[in-house]
Amino acid sequence: MANQEFELTTTLRIRPADANDARALEQYCFTGKTTEDIDQELQDDLSRTQKGEVYRIVAEASGHAIGNIRLERHPLDPEIGEVGQLAVSAPFRQFAVADRLIDFAEQVAEENGITTLQIELSRSEEAIINAYKGWGFDERPIVTLQKTVGASDTESTAEQEASTDETSEPEENAEETLQLEESSEDSEDATDDGGQQKLL
Repeated sequence: MANQEFELTTTLRIRPADANDARALEQYCFTGKTTEDIDQELQDDLSRTQKGEVYRIVAEASGHAIGNIRLERHPLDPEIGEVGQLAVSAPFRQFAVADRLIDFAEQVAEENGITTLQIELSRSEEAIINAYKGWGFDERPIVTLQKTVGASDTESTAEQEASTDETSEPEENAEETLQLEESSEDSEDATDDGGQQKLL
């Protein structure tokens, strides 16, 4: 039997999400979630859209939502929009659907007074980071500090005390140091003219 080939065409539509997109998003974009979970998230986002807080955008092909992106206004800076949940069904990734979702999100941001888009990613997500750089995102120098809740501070406190002990002077030298500081008040050599050393 000979193989047969057919050329299929479809129209890609980028639009705001609606309440009927939950099932398609579960099938094509978020297979690790249940339809009920996605439906609840959609309902929450759509209610927040009315307040200008969240914008959910989908890419639709043949009547099904095959791509998704979410834009949330930063609670402390209304001109910053947090980008997240960018997902495209595997068979459609070769058609630059993600590019179009990013473009549409930028358009929505501009229409709603958001001047900056940002996303936080782990450094291990190198491919995703490079993709966002390709869309014009710049990497910002930022430090993230974390502490496990309930972790003991004993070790860090001991390290601080050890550091303090190494830098502090012995008690027998304390009086000598004090006398040196007092005598330096009347000494012209102890004044700080910018280039001279201070006595500490």
